Amino acid sequence: EADPEFWKAVRPNLARLDEAREWWRICTGEVTPVIEDGEFAAAACALLPEGYWDEASWGQWTKAVAKKTGRKGRDLFHPLRLALTGCDHGPEMKALLPLMGRERVQARLCGETA
Repeated sequence: EADPEFWKAVRPNLARLDEAREWWRICTGEVTPVIEDGEFAAAACALLPEGYWDEASWGQWTKAVAKKTGRKGRDLFHPLRLALTGCDHGPEMKALLPLMGRERVQARLCGETA
């Protein structure tokens, strides 16, 4: 049985119902991250929010990453999406981040399959 928050996050992006299985794997299983810039990924990792994550966490985190790195727009968001999901596109990251959890996100930003 899928988590209602997961379904809410992925449903708008599904062309076919079976695509939900792949997004479940991305959120809860192993993904080999795509790291375009190791220094950027390390900076983003160091700025991960502590404590409980919700949909606001993505915005707070990316704002801190933008301030630290000077990146904005696609230069900010695309490398994070690739590192965390291994995909160029998909559901909103603000909804996916809490589903992935801090440990998995941290590992992926370090280039680990997690």
